[in-house]
Amino acid sequence: MGRPLLASPALLLASIASLASLAVPGTGAAQGQPTLSGAWTASALSEQWSVDAWGEACGPRPRPQGAPGGAVQIQQHGSELSISGAGRSWSTAECWEQMPGLARSKHSASGNARSWQTRCTTPPNDPRRAVVTTTTQATDTSIHMAETGQYQFIIQDTTCSASVTRTRSYTLVRREGEAPPAASAPPIASAPPIASAPPAAPAASEKKPAASRTCDAPGDPARLEVTPSRKLMRPGERFQFRALVMDAAGCALATRPAWSIASGPLASAATVDATGALSLGADAGEGALGLVATVAGKGVTVAIEVTSPDRYDALLATSGLNEAGESDQAAVVVIAAGTIGGRTTSGEDLGRQRKNLFVAIVGGVAACLGFAGLILLRRGRRRAGGELEGPASTGGALGGERGGAGAEDAPASTGAALAAPAAGGAGPAPRVRGKICPTCGERYPGEAMFCGKDGTQLLLLN
Repeated sequence: MGRPLLASPALLLASIASLASLAVPGTGAAQGQPTLSGAWTASALSEQWSVDAWGEACGPRPRPQGAPGGAVQIQQHGSELSISGAGRSWSTAECWEQMPGLARSKHSASGNARSWQTRCTTPPNDPRRAVVTTTTQATDTSIHMAETGQYQFIIQDTTCSASVTRTRSYTLVRREGEAPPAASAPPIASAPPIASAPPAAPAASEKKPAASRTCDAPGDPARLEVTPSRKLMRPGERFQFRALVMDAAGCALATRPAWSIASGPLASAATVDATGALSLGADAGEGALGLVATVAGKGVTVAIEVTSPDRYDALLATSGLNEAGESDQAAVVVIAAGTIGGRTTSGEDLGRQRKNLFVAIVGGVAACLGFAGLILLRRGRRRAGGELEGPASTGGALGGERGGAGAEDAPASTGAALAAPAAGGAGPAPRVRGKICPTCGERYPGEAMFCGKDGTQLLLLN
């Protein structure tokens, strides 16, 4: 009788373990999926704008800018992906749009790390309304990103409204942990069909480095270029990246960008100095590394792929880079942006200063006029108290009684007219003085203090 009782706990534990393994079959399936980490190629970013309303006050109409394609490195961190290369770094937990003030408001990941959606919006108190939704779908060998954005803001009573659609695709080249096809490397270099691959590579859509020129009086920074946009390096190597800052006319500036290493698995194995010279540690592992150059708050990321010396040649043959392991293109970022929100942001501080100065001047003048009017009003009321009871018949009669006091007739009659409704109610109803916005010209009742459109302090109407 004692043995069955002692065996029952073991049997119970075995049953619980069996039920636990059956209760989570999806976990095993999710772990069985291949990782998305590895080397990929990105297509050129497609960008299409649709303008709903755009007046002259809105500035330049938005134009497709896109981004060049190229080799990228993807790292899978739990249920999210981080993508570095082809001009910038990006992850599935954020929106592609980098409009100032735009922040993530909602994010979801589903499908066992194969589907993501992120929603980004501007703050409620921001006059620029923007809603951006980024959706990413992935299979074991391909990834597709699609983003839609709605933008609307008002400048000088002019509504500026537009929408955009952006798409980009990624194709797997080699999954992390897989050995490169070393045997196929010689045919790639010699076979005629493969020799025609460079014209079809996305380098044709990348931006060539702009030709700068020296000017006596260059303008503000408008464009930052870093060359090369992609670089293949081995552990222990050092490479000098080149940066060029230009104004809107293409004049070279003496401004130098700030260099930094993007966060990632290899960030601790690399250093960069103030000139853009990147050094890799001898013990650096293989993977993707991002180098960021920043000017005036706008940054551009250069994609660096670190590989071992024995795999360098094979990877160089399939990367689309030149013999030095460099891209012939430049990573470019527009500092004085002409996209949605960029123009209003760059001119916001100057416009606010001018508005404040104008309001201060008008407010001072209005205060002086109001003080003078108050004095005249009080003098008129005192003079009206000394008049005969009842309304005067004509101004001429008053002039006849006063004789040579004609110089004071106008203020006296004005004061009597203003005081008459309060004294007897027989005169016309007093005129209600409204207010006006000195910026947009909108009129408001007398009790209003600020303009509902732009927040400017209202002024009394004469």
